[in-house]
Amino acid sequence: MRSDLPPLARHLPAVLTASLALLVLAMTISIGLGTVWLPPADVWAALAGAPAEPSHAHIVLGLRLPRTIIAALAGALLALAGASLQSATRNDLADPSLIGVTSGGALAIVATLYLTGRDHLTGPLAILLAFAGGLAISALIWALAWRHSHASRHLVLSGVLISSIASALVSVLLILDGALFASVLRWVVGSLSARTWHDVTTIAPAALLAIPLALALRPALSALYLGEDIAAATGVRTTRARAATLALATFLTASAVSVVGAIGFVGLIGPHLARRLVGEHPARVLPLAGVLGALLLVGADALAQALSLAFPTTDIAGRTALPAGALTAIIGGPLLFALLIRNTR
Repeated sequence: MRSDLPPLARHLPAVLTASLALLVLAMTISIGLGTVWLPPADVWAALAGAPAEPSHAHIVLGLRLPRTIIAALAGALLALAGASLQSATRNDLADPSLIGVTSGGALAIVATLYLTGRDHLTGPLAILLAFAGGLAISALIWALAWRHSHASRHLVLSGVLISSIASALVSVLLILDGALFASVLRWVVGSLSARTWHDVTTIAPAALLAIPLALALRPALSALYLGEDIAAATGVRTTRARAATLALATFLTASAVSVVGAIGFVGLIGPHLARRLVGEHPARVLPLAGVLGALLLVGADALAQALSLAFPTTDIAGRTALPAGALTAIIGGPLLFALLIRNTR
């Protein structure tokens, strides 16, 4: 991790305010996108209860607002999970999608659908399954990595290996039951298509619980960021703090995966951008990473909708949609490669 301090690090409140303003703008644009384009003024009129046209109220409040809220909450959850893991391991590459949390959660949900014959899962059960699967896979990865003297370096390598195995198991289940593909597509790729207020009631309570807990971990993460010896000298039980971070990051990720599926790289890109703006210290990185993660996923979903309108395609269920997870992977892949090159120098 770098020790230089960017100029904006001393202006965190201003950076947070500007990021929140951009998030509101992105959400407004996202709500306006669709087969019926609504300019920002019409969006805000509908939100205020005075729509320009009667149909705008249904379009905004009934159809598009839930999807946008879910994108913002899921992006914040994934970015906070990534920032927490990166601070605890002192590894910029520690991301929920790279250390098994995302793939483990998706595998648990897909396996349950396969075994029960159901075509969907929602609510606390989906979160519980994603949490259990993610925690099991990530705990295995951490156990393998911490057997080595340079544990943080082996974390990503072990994560990529075990995550690949989990993804392969998902593929096996899809081969065994081809009819399962349509119902698990969103968990495999990651998508915000056709989300409703019911999905909001799943992710919102989890976010209201998990986000404050993640921010409350900042003192322990700040101590871990300074190094093992300094953290121990300040009274932090490093093993317990890392275990708590892993459990919380898994819950953060599971809450998002249970609704939007295995969207990758948000937990890598959000914290990376935050560190670029305000420096490495977890006390500054975590709150900004959450806002930037929300902004990233809302923006990716808005771009996915715009591209779907410009170049219509249909998914397996016949809906016109480009998954937001595909765009975050396109953005995150090159960033991961650049970070790998930098870390090997």
